[in-house]
Amino acid sequence: MNGTQPTQRAAVVLRDGGVTWLVALAGDIRRLGLTPLLVSGPAGPADWRRLTDAYERAVRVDDPTDAAQVAAAAKTMAEGAALAGVVTGSDGVVVTAAEASALLGLGGPDPAALARTRNKYAARRTLASAGLSTPRFALLDSADAVDRVAVEVGFPAIVKPLNGTASHGVRRVEGPAELADAYRQLTARLPEAMDGLYRRPLPTTDGPLDPTRVLLVEEVLEGREYCVDVVLRDGVPEPAVLVDKFLVDERFFEQGFLWPAELPEPGQEALRRAAVAGVTALGLDRTVAHVELIDDRRRGPTIIEVNPGRPGGQLLPRLNELVTGIDLTTEYLALHLDLPRPRRGPAALPMPLATLTVFGHGTGRVVAVHGLDEVRELPDVIDIVTAIEPGYVLTGEHEVFAVNVLVDAADGAEAVRELYATVVDLVHLELEPVDD
Repeated sequence: MNGTQPTQRAAVVLRDGGVTWLVALAGDIRRLGLTPLLVSGPAGPADWRRLTDAYERAVRVDDPTDAAQVAAAAKTMAEGAALAGVVTGSDGVVVTAAEASALLGLGGPDPAALARTRNKYAARRTLASAGLSTPRFALLDSADAVDRVAVEVGFPAIVKPLNGTASHGVRRVEGPAELADAYRQLTARLPEAMDGLYRRPLPTTDGPLDPTRVLLVEEVLEGREYCVDVVLRDGVPEPAVLVDKFLVDERFFEQGFLWPAELPEPGQEALRRAAVAGVTALGLDRTVAHVELIDDRRRGPTIIEVNPGRPGGQLLPRLNELVTGIDLTTEYLALHLDLPRPRRGPAALPMPLATLTVFGHGTGRVVAVHGLDEVRELPDVIDIVTAIEPGYVLTGEHEVFAVNVLVDAADGAEAVRELYATVVDLVHLELEPVDD
């Protein structure tokens, strides 16, 4: 032995927004024996204090979507530690994190496959070319083009940004006039929305698309909605539990997930096969992907979208671990940071479970979250996770997971729906105006 100490390994987390999930992720990284470092976009003083308390070192960059900036900041912050990779849980920078890892000569998923999947139009074309079920779809690049899109897609239809997240900008339209109005309203707002998510052109085989000007229009599918996370390791896709999205509101916000899905096993297996075929066609590997599907009454299992480079949000990773023993967050970190496959434990709570999400509504700064003690006292409530804290600013533009609740679902979906109504009545966000 020469007496030298082994080099400490560090993992870089890339942030473009949020705080609570980043604090938790820093703890997950430490439990794996790595030092957590943070590269962040702009952050206010209160958020920055919480982040710097959670991470060994942290730095802000002007543009968290610029892979070269992120890689340079990560290399400087390492201070002699061996970098294991760059990770994120944020859709807006999932491609950037993979690109930064590649620039640093580190492992992880293929940035091109992530970019293809994050571009909803490119993903649709890839799935259709692979012979998988897909709704009719078309690009809309002008309010004057609605008649053409009406012929290609039909009505009712869904219009959405090409690379959106958190149901931002997703709308249902019933005819050409509504589609034209939606196009004008969305394209007026997208350039400044979601911390600049839509400002960068999206590459396709036919040339770049401008997501502030070009939208995706899709046929409305008819059927129950489900989701499943898929672990992709060395070319082998492994689906986790199939979850029933039994509560979705008119804005497409996902209010409740139920396991086991209320669907006979042959139907569940068909959905899992469709998810595996989809992530395989998209070329995803060395990552975890969250796949959303509808069991359409005409087309059968059909992928709505694939969110690559992360597990599902809300309490889905917790539900998966309780009923299977598979910790999806640790699986994701191991794949992106070139760590050994995690050891899996037994299922801790293999019983019917549901997760419920109370969204933050309105606009303003959060002063307090009321009603949590009353929710905890409800008989079927197992746990509560509050995802926002005083100081968080609501804009009303996209999903904000204010309060997530894990509940016993032994009495079935209808009983959980009634419980959700009770939870929503009890939880109240106290807001104050935000000074301009």
